[in-house]
Amino acid sequence: MGLGILTTIFIGIIEGLTEFAPVSSTAHILISGKLLGVPSSDFFNVFTVAIQSGAILAGIIFFWKTVWNNLSLIPKVVVGFIPTAVVGLLIHSLVSKLFANTWIIGLTLIVGGIVFLFLKPIDENFDLKDISYKQAFLIGCTQILAFIPGVSRSGATLIGGTLIKIPRSQIVSFSFLLGIPTILGASFVELHSMPNLTLSQYILIALGTFVSFITSLLTMKWFIKILTQKPLYWFGWYRILIGVTVILFIV
Repeated sequence: MGLGILTTIFIGIIEGLTEFAPVSSTAHILISGKLLGVPSSDFFNVFTVAIQSGAILAGIIFFWKTVWNNLSLIPKVVVGFIPTAVVGLLIHSLVSKLFANTWIIGLTLIVGGIVFLFLKPIDENFDLKDISYKQAFLIGCTQILAFIPGVSRSGATLIGGTLIKIPRSQIVSFSFLLGIPTILGASFVELHSMPNLTLSQYILIALGTFVSFITSLLTMKWFIKILTQKPLYWFGWYRILIGVTVILFIV
């Protein structure tokens, strides 16, 4: 089965549900593609990255007050984005090859899940604007790990932020701010890497982006509440379960 209308809608829903949770939306899209019989291809890799823009656009609407009230953080977001941008451009071709490796997806889901079982959140008074340039850069460096399918961009920043003593709610907000240039930039690079996309392929990307946008908009409040208030080991056990399932039944 190729990537058709119904498959695109389903994958768009999966993206919208998983973008802001530390469970790797990319891994879930790739796993869904395999289960639905979508063949691995350069176009599907582009599609996988591009439709994440829909969730980010929904996040901008949801977090617009956070964005507006923290415009002074823009230089720090830029500093945090630099490591990802540089490394992403250098290893772009390698990352595309990793997308087809289901073993890597399963293993990184499990390893990340184990980390979440032992990660203790920081409960200190801390304002989002108190994030320093050094902390922003270090969080950006941890985000590089998210180039590996299964790691999760939000999960990597959550772990990195916790290790440098930033409370969970503030990491979630900064992770979103950092995700704006990261996801939009990655989408641009992927689309630019395939200049000969057909009209039907652009339509599928647009549909997947729209569905992920609507899904994120409808579910984001609930997911953010879970992410900031519930124990992190919930995500840890979920990741381990999905990772083991991938290795045993999907590889």
